[in-house]
Amino acid sequence: MTQPLRCGQIVWAEVADENGVRKTRPVIIITPDDRLTAAEPLEVVAITSRLPQPLPADHVLLPWHAQGHPRTGLNRKCAAVCTWLTRIEREDILNIVGIVPGAILLDIARRIAGSRPGPSETPSSDEGSSET
Repeated sequence: MTQPLRCGQIVWAEVADENGVRKTRPVIIITPDDRLTAAEPLEVVAITSRLPQPLPADHVLLPWHAQGHPRTGLNRKCAAVCTWLTRIEREDILNIVGIVPGAILLDIARRIAGSRPGPSETPSSDEGSSET
């Protein structure tokens, strides 16, 4: 692949589901541009066309058009699943199809941040303290 990758791009890639079954599906690269290196895996969020009603809070609808949306490249109604985060290698990418509009990418980032557990609180203890 000669085209450089960037945050917000939609790519088709081999991705394992929660059962470990690998399937080709669209995903959105969420690794920040300054952390995109050839040696590191890419953080992605999966896209699904299985849309439960009502739409869960962790799903963000993406722009689409039957002939392929001009920006996203998506050709069916689908959503980013903000709790379905995984990592892929560059070799897993089969095709770059589009990019998520900025406002929608920000919404996805907010929902991802809201779904991740916060830093664990450590109990206060004097054990191991270096103070004298």
